[in-house]
Formats: sequence, structure tokens, C-alpha cells
Amino acid sequence: MKNQHRNKQRVFESNQQDYISKLPNSILCNILSFLKVKEAVKTSVLSSKWRHTYANPTNLVLDADNMLKGEYTDPNIFLRNVNQYLSRVKNVQKIDKLKVCSTFSHNNGYTDLDEWIRFATKRNVEEVDLCLLEENQPIGTSNYGTLYVFPCDIVGNEGASASGKSFLKCLRLAHCVLAPHKYHNSGFSKLTTLELLKVDLKAEVHVHILLSSCNNLEWLAFSKCYKFECLKIEHQKLKYLNVNLCAQLKALVIHSTSLETLEYKGCRIKFEFVAPRLKTFFSRVSDSTACHREVWPFFSLSVDLPQMESLMLECSCQMGEVMTNRLPTFPSLRHLEVIKVAVKRQDLRWVAKILNACPMLGRLELHLRTYVCIDEELREINFPPRCLHNHLKEVTITGVRGHSSEIAIAIYLLNNAIALEKMTVDPRGRNYLGNGKWYHSEAENWSTEVRQKIHKHLEQQASSAVELLIK
Repeated sequence: MKNQHRNKQRVFESNQQDYISKLPNSILCNILSFLKVKEAVKTSVLSSKWRHTYANPTNLVLDADNMLKGEYTDPNIFLRNVNQYLSRVKNVQKIDKLKVCSTFSHNNGYTDLDEWIRFATKRNVEEVDLCLLEENQPIGTSNYGTLYVFPCDIVGNEGASASGKSFLKCLRLAHCVLAPHKYHNSGFSKLTTLELLKVDLKAEVHVHILLSSCNNLEWLAFSKCYKFECLKIEHQKLKYLNVNLCAQLKALVIHSTSLETLEYKGCRIKFEFVAPRLKTFFSRVSDSTACHREVWPFFSLSVDLPQMESLMLECSCQMGEVMTNRLPTFPSLRHLEVIKVAVKRQDLRWVAKILNACPMLGRLELHLRTYVCIDEELREINFPPRCLHNHLKEVTITGVRGHSSEIAIAIYLLNNAIALEKMTVDPRGRNYLGNGKWYHSEAENWSTEVRQKIHKHLEQQASSAVELLIK
């Protein structure tokens, strides 16, 4: 009994130990950096060791949640609170990330923002994320006289660390001006990630200066940026490029031996590729070119990128009607994803043409969205002629609502993909977010009746060698 009592006492004493406080201070500071500022400050009352731990944050997140109380939205209060907070943490030696997300009012606070960036730069900041928006100015409008101009001189020369080197590896800017000067661009020499959203680039010469100074850049994205018509990429380390809805852009020229993935969304532009490693491409088929039976950029890709292995297309046109001519052959394509939007019914004819154009295709994913569907009996659907495919092994069809036009696509693939090993049919839709990321909708689901209908039709057509997964 005494031994049992001692064991219980040891367990009790063990449970009372403060193991967290015994962690190294650097780890404690890192843990607190994931808390809101007001929550981190509260830890100062725990013990003498915790009293000043909050004053050594590794991340500075300066937004309304952290810097304003309740429903206060006054920009002046925000500026005052940020400046007070930074004065309390002025002894911090290293900052990993600076994030500022706030509304500024017609130049008010821009000088403060410069000082916040200087504060972080002097402490070897590695990531800067600025999401800025002027008060009462709609997103997408530009007024150079009032937009914040990112201080390239501070991150480059003037405010660099004592070693004279920039540590900045990741830069994200939203709704500001970025116009680096050739004499103030050393702050970008170690950048590996650059993401620009609604950024005024002023002129193409500044884009050239920016890219020529980013010698280590691997990931680059322009979204709704303006003041440039020709984007020329001459880079030997860049692996990923995303150009999204840049309305003034007319030409994209890529000379790169390292680029592996390109995502483009926008109007028809001129493409010029010298990119032997570019094997993954995403684009939205332009409806305007589809009306002229060109299906840009799909028809030109087999010539521009014969080495392409993975292709993702988003389209809302009736591709079966547009693709009346024989498609060019994609000799290297192994993986194809199509986001297909239809109003009345899914069109089957383009699937047959795709199989014929991609002889080495091994994986096909169809993400369907059918809205006001006019349903019909399967026996009334005119199936295209057979087009046997020898390499297609895996098919995934999402967004299926049980309409006959959708089931017909699955049946056609079951009958023609003679090497097929697995077919997955899922009612949940998928929306592409970019950079290989998807949003899975959980709202859609089948009734028991619809599921049984789909299962009955597909099971009758599937061979015993095919794994049929109906979710």
C-alpha cells in the first residue's frame, strides 16, 4: 500500500511539472509568435521567465485583429498601436516574418509603414507580406498619386542589416506600387518567392530591373497587375510562373531552362516559349476564340510545347461543336485535367477527340459543372465512334449529378480505354485555386436513387479488371 501511495504521489508531482517553461527561450518565442499579440502579452504574468518573452516575437503580424480592440477601425488608432507595440519589442534580434494587413487613408501612415519595414529589415526579416487598401477606393482601381510605393531602397541599401546583406526570401505585395530602381535593388538578391496582386508596376523597364535583380527566384506570380504589355522572363532558376488576369498584357515571352510549370488566365495574348523543361501548363480556354473555332491556347500548345506532360484546361464553351477538325497530337501528354462548365448538358464528342489527340495519356480527370441540365434517356444519346486507347489507366470524374450526359461520358471511357484500371465517380465538385491547390465542395451529395442509377449503368459496362469507385 505504501509503494502504491508513493507511485501515485510521483505521478501527481510529475503532472504538476511546468515542462513548457523549461523549453529554450527561442522555442518559447516561436510558440508565442503564433498567438495574437494580446494573448501573447497575457503570458507575461505566468512567471518571471515569461515576463519579457512576448517582447521577442519571431513574427510581426500587424492587422486589425492584433492591433485594434473591438470594432475600432480608425486608421490613426491602428498606427498608434503598432508604433507602441514595436517600441516594446525593439530589443528583438531576429524577425522571420512581417505581415501588414490594413486600410490606409490617402497617404496617411505611409511614413510609418516605411519605418515598420525598416524595423524588420534591420532584424534580417526573411518574409514580407503587405496587403494594403486605401480607404473608399475600390479594388482594381489605380491612382498612382495615392498608392503606397514599396521602399526598395530600404530593403536594398539604406535599411539593410549590419552585415550589409539582405535576408529577404519571400515578398508578397497587394495594392501598391513596385518600381525598383537599378541602383536600389540589392534587397531582392535572395528572393525565392515573389507574389504580386493588383500591383502598379509603372513601366516595363521596372519589371525588367526587378526580375534581373532576383537571381534566386523560383516562384513568381502576377495577378491583376498593370502598366506592362510585354512580360519577358529570362531566368535560369525560376520553376513556377503564374500570370492571372493582367488586362493590359499582350505578350508573354519565356526564355528559361529551369521553368517547369506555367499557369495563365486571361485574354488571348502572344506566347513565345524557349523553355525545354516546361512540362506542366494550366490555362482557361478563351470563349471568344472558341467562337471562331480556334480554342486558344489549346490548339497551339502541341507546337509550342511538344514536351508537355501535364495539362489542365478550364472551359465553358461547347468543345464538341468547336472541335470539328482533327486535333493536333500531344505526343508527350501523360496527365490531362479538364474543368468543364456546361449550362444544359455535358457534351460527349470532345472526349472522343481528346483520346485520339493524346495517345500516351495515362491519367484523365474531368471536373464537371452542369447547371440547368436538360436530361434525357441514355438510349437517346448519340455516342461518337469508338476510339480505343491503349495507355489510359486512371479516370476521375467529379461534380457528377447523375444526368445522362455525365453518365454517357463515363460509359464511353469504360468502353474505349482498354487498359483502364480504375475509375472514380464523385458528386462533389472541385474548384481550382491555383498552384496545384483545389477546393473540394462538401455540399453536393447523391440520393440513394441517383447513386443506384449511376452504379447500375457503369457496372454493366465495366470489365472485371476495372476498379469502379462510386463515392
